[in-house]
Amino acid sequence: MFRLLPRFEFKYHTTTPEQKRSFFESIQTVPFRVRAAVVDKSVLAKQFVTMSGQDFAIEFIAGLTLRASELDIANEILVVDGATLAFLRALRVRLSEECHKAGRVRPFRKIIGGDSSRDDGLQLADMIAGAARHHVMGIESRYYRTFANKIVDWWEVSTRRQ
Repeated sequence: MFRLLPRFEFKYHTTTPEQKRSFFESIQTVPFRVRAAVVDKSVLAKQFVTMSGQDFAIEFIAGLTLRASELDIANEILVVDGATLAFLRALRVRLSEECHKAGRVRPFRKIIGGDSSRDDGLQLADMIAGAARHHVMGIESRYYRTFANKIVDWWEVSTRRQ
């Protein structure tokens, strides 16, 4: 067992192997679901390569959201780490437009920005994303396997360059 400072923040790429092992063991009984978009930036179509970071993130958040059942996410709160008010506004507009086109009700009860240093859920998301990235890259899969049964959507985006 190791001791952590009260303000310790779990970030996949800065935690030690022992911290990762302990973290992923401890979340086994925590109820959560994983929705992930796996994007290989090296094969992205030209339209995505020229997007700003904000537009890129909104593109894939919207795409992943629209893959979910309306009933599954209708009353949920989407928390985006470090999101500015402008980002949140642009995301809400994009989701509203896409849902209008698809004849769907706009998802989420609320969309807010968060700070991972103060939000355990965002730290969990960072750890999941890091482990998923290492799994996809073939670096290591042991941490991925600890939550693989909680994955409800695994979207491998295939947008090949033209």
